[in-house]
Amino acid sequence: MTAIRERMLRPNTGLMQFWRSPIVLCSLATGAVAAVVLGRAVTAMHDASTLRREVHQLAAQVAAEESALAFVQSDGQAVRRAVNAGNGLIVETSVVPVPQSSRYRVRAEAAEMQFDFVFQRLGGGTPLAFGRALTLGPDAAVPVDWLHDGEAEREDLPSLVAPRQQHDAADGIAAEDAGIALLRLPAGTDRLDFVLGSGKGGAYLRVPDSGVVRIDGNLWVDSGGAPLELHLVRDLTIVVQGNAYLGRALRVRGGGSLTIATCDAGGVAFSDLDGNGRWGSGEPCNGAARFEGPVEGAGNVYLGMPREVGVVLEFDAGIVCGGVLHVAARQALVHGPVLVNKAGVRIGVDCGNLVCTGGRLPSLRRSTLPGFAAVGSPRPSPLVPVRREQPLYSAAPAR
Repeated sequence: MTAIRERMLRPNTGLMQFWRSPIVLCSLATGAVAAVVLGRAVTAMHDASTLRREVHQLAAQVAAEESALAFVQSDGQAVRRAVNAGNGLIVETSVVPVPQSSRYRVRAEAAEMQFDFVFQRLGGGTPLAFGRALTLGPDAAVPVDWLHDGEAEREDLPSLVAPRQQHDAADGIAAEDAGIALLRLPAGTDRLDFVLGSGKGGAYLRVPDSGVVRIDGNLWVDSGGAPLELHLVRDLTIVVQGNAYLGRALRVRGGGSLTIATCDAGGVAFSDLDGNGRWGSGEPCNGAARFEGPVEGAGNVYLGMPREVGVVLEFDAGIVCGGVLHVAARQALVHGPVLVNKAGVRIGVDCGNLVCTGGRLPSLRRSTLPGFAAVGSPRPSPLVPVRREQPLYSAAPAR
């Protein structure tokens, strides 16, 4: 038994000599090198294939952009095109309408690869005033320190397009409230009053297909500690046929932007110097010979609630004030574009500071803002890539 155990523990000299053989070591080294070379070759082929696809995709994107522009400028005549992307790469493109929608599909074929994009035909772009932090009407007078870095551009405010739809409380935008005006103003108002987001702390607003909602009355955001948080999946313009009273901060989440636009709707936009919410003797009527219409006037915007001053408010929205812009907050920071037609006034002592940050300005060249007349020549909207497994249109009929 002891001899057997000694033989089992004794090193196998033959096997050790085999592994020490130069031929075996050379073979193993050659195999390791070959494995590394093969791995690098596979990686290089993968990298080359990836690079080739990225180059073709970029060429397809450029060709699709050119084809979409040519299609729009030719009023739909330039349906098929061949674009030379350089280095002998020719990209074939075709444009066809997407069924049951207002969109078009442009298909770009680069070598054996195929890429799809969708776009809309726009009548023009967003008016240039929305590309600035502050724009004043030709005769608008505002406090000098509102202008910050210099005189704001002066021009006629962009034209509103009559909205096709009128929405009430059931549509999830604003709820009628007969009592809110009496809570905040001594005499209330003569118009109907609506509360944005139904007076909740946050709301998911259901944006209609047109992107425009008309409020036949005054729009309110009541005062409060926390901001009113609104969720928008796409751009929304609220056209207010009266005044807008924004008593607390507005925070907008999601992919859409919010624009609040007021118009006189038959009333007179006066400067509410005493902040009581109604016209009084000696308060300018801004172009009108005398005051007429509802006691609260029309077309005015209040940042901060009248007679409740001293707070700092931020607004993730654009404001188009067809009348007089009143700042009752100690400081109002507006991140969207601000357009003032008639005038701007402060309410309260050591209050009324307006800061137009320009932090949330809309795109101009390849987009349109709902509710406003487009300017310039027709153009395609930004191209959106479409994956092969992604449907171009839903099974349900378009609304």
